Amino acid sequence: TPDLAILAGEDPRPLTKIIEFCGEHSIPALLIFTGSQEDPEAILKASRQFNVRLIGPNSFGMCRPKQGFSAWLGLTQPIPGRLALLSQSGTVASALVDWATWQGIGFSQVVSMGSPIDVMPSQVLDYLSNDFESQSILMYLQKIGSTTRFLSSLRAASRSKPVAVVTEHNVGADPRVLDAALSRTGAVRGRRLNDLVAAASVMTNARRVKDGSLMIIGNGAGPGELAAQRASEVNVNLLTPNDELRSKLEGIMAGRGSVGSVTTAWASCEADLFVDLAEAALADKECGAVLLMLSPTALINMVSLYDQVLQLHKKQKKLVMVCMLGGGNMVAMRTRINEAGIPTFRTPEAAIEGFQFLVQFHRNQMLAKQMPDSHAFRFNIDVAAARAKLKELIKAGNKTPTAEDLKEVFDLFNFRLITRRQTNFLLQAPIHLRAFRDPVFGPAIGLSLEGANQWHHQTEAVALPPINTVLSKDLINRAFPGVESFELEDLLRGFSTMICELPEFEYLELADVRIHESGSIFADVTARLKSSAKLRRYEHLAIQPYPRQWVKQVTLRDGQEITIRPILPRDANAMADFVKNLSHESRYFRFIANISELTPRMVASLSHIDYDREMALIAVTEKNGEQVLMGASRFSDNFDDQSCEFAVVIGDEYQGHGLAALLMRRLMLVANFKGIKEMKGTVLAENKRMIDFCRRIGFTIKRDPDDISLVTAYVRLTPKFIEGVREKLGIASKANKTVE
Repeated sequence: TPDLAILAGEDPRPLTKIIEFCGEHSIPALLIFTGSQEDPEAILKASRQFNVRLIGPNSFGMCRPKQGFSAWLGLTQPIPGRLALLSQSGTVASALVDWATWQGIGFSQVVSMGSPIDVMPSQVLDYLSNDFESQSILMYLQKIGSTTRFLSSLRAASRSKPVAVVTEHNVGADPRVLDAALSRTGAVRGRRLNDLVAAASVMTNARRVKDGSLMIIGNGAGPGELAAQRASEVNVNLLTPNDELRSKLEGIMAGRGSVGSVTTAWASCEADLFVDLAEAALADKECGAVLLMLSPTALINMVSLYDQVLQLHKKQKKLVMVCMLGGGNMVAMRTRINEAGIPTFRTPEAAIEGFQFLVQFHRNQMLAKQMPDSHAFRFNIDVAAARAKLKELIKAGNKTPTAEDLKEVFDLFNFRLITRRQTNFLLQAPIHLRAFRDPVFGPAIGLSLEGANQWHHQTEAVALPPINTVLSKDLINRAFPGVESFELEDLLRGFSTMICELPEFEYLELADVRIHESGSIFADVTARLKSSAKLRRYEHLAIQPYPRQWVKQVTLRDGQEITIRPILPRDANAMADFVKNLSHESRYFRFIANISELTPRMVASLSHIDYDREMALIAVTEKNGEQVLMGASRFSDNFDDQSCEFAVVIGDEYQGHGLAALLMRRLMLVANFKGIKEMKGTVLAENKRMIDFCRRIGFTIKRDPDDISLVTAYVRLTPKFIEGVREKLGIASKANKTVE
């Protein structure tokens, strides 16, 4: 049976009939180059009915060069490499492949989606994030589909590999909100096709950017100055050598050029001079990276230069980049250097943009690791009372309440609003703070100076809730560079909590905000309310908060007090140690593979999760003042809105205390809360203990029809079954379901 059918020309049958034909012949996938006038809903219905997955219509094709598979309308066939390209525009994909092939950059996958009806960009991202051959991902998007699912998939992909995204017309979102959303996933946004070109040059090769500034070393003043000009435009810091470094560089230069943030040697100098200068600069702690900017001259021995740059790259932990201007023989040299794993560029501007991409990528990776909660649980805020007050106002027809109308709500969230301005306040000037609804990403927070034109893109910094201290600092730094204020951070966290917990606020503005030493706040309040009774908790948010509602203190059979809670990125080391300390048998049964310890990518995948699409509950206890991980249960959404895959593992010394059943039952409550109907998992047939355990807590066991060594454990999460789970956990009433 074929794995794939391709519709590449005229066919008199409707697309729904072609899908039916594929289904009748057990062909699981259809790649559609042609367009279709049929109703997309009818096409999707046929796809689901006959179990055929669709890419297209209007796809430009797919390639997997290493396997020799190419169903592709592009003129140039991509060469094998480590870069994956996902594009909704065929012409953009074709142009990028053509340019990259000329540069010697290869691809692991090329997918041009066209006008997706069935398989969406988020699902291709899910595949690419788990594809070992794809070490980095470039994306060109025109539509993103489900916002929450897209951000979730993007976050999952970028936590293990660099992702660069260029979107068409901001996909309907406020550009600042789109920036804020992408920064929270760890991906980096480009604004032009050239940004993807620059990103491609560094993504497959560049090592992590170290702290410090960039130094440019070249054999001509002109290209270096062009690079410096672009650096100034995009806020890339160039290194001004301190006295010690300047003295070293001038000693190496020996009068053959000038030293500065752009260090220029005579064009007649040998290749080793440039490499020696770079090595001295990289040894300085203030230097984070070096860009060698070289124009073609008859005086440079290119073979020697290649060998020396390669040796410098191998010895250095810091980033070395090369810009070689010109065509002809320089094209071949650029390709050789790029293939050696050194980011290589052909123009000064592209080199700076490539470096900026890396700086932005590592900033966003830090932001993506933040898992803030709404703080309502930590501070025991009565959210139900606040929502009841807002519903009362809405029911009374008061959808634009005053500060006095909202006083009770503000008090519940610990906002001490006062009605009179005071002369003395903590910040140098009043600020403007608002929460507004973006048409694509939902609630967003804007911060600017009062009196500035806060609607202008350059004066208002934007973030998506929820935010914590790190994200508050980042927002303040973007709005007011160089300003630090613990009180403003506290205000932003509280404001974020209010937006997270109260979806009734369609718009909330605090103007002329003055924070006082007493902790009180003056602000002119403007609000607009909207009924949100049907929304589940946090459903209005594009980014889900840390689910603190699933944190639970429990007592084991032996009387030991432990905590069961969702995993956090900071648990990565504890998770790595936990798996390493498992017995060989326990590791084998959990991972169905012989592994001695987790790889860094596996650690990131298991500890840095997206709570919208998966959940990992860990059991922890304290020993000698440190938290020790005892066991973990987790599920991953199958993206069918119906089922999930589960796994559970308990440390060898903690088995036999009922911990596995406790973790699994808590996990079932989470899955049920998210609307999942069925849990299933793969178990080795020889793992009798796990099979017996699954049966005891309600799973049905079936043989895997494709592999006799495996069985499948599955359970339907019916209301009756969940009620039984709640009884086992001692949760008597359904009234606490959203919290428990």
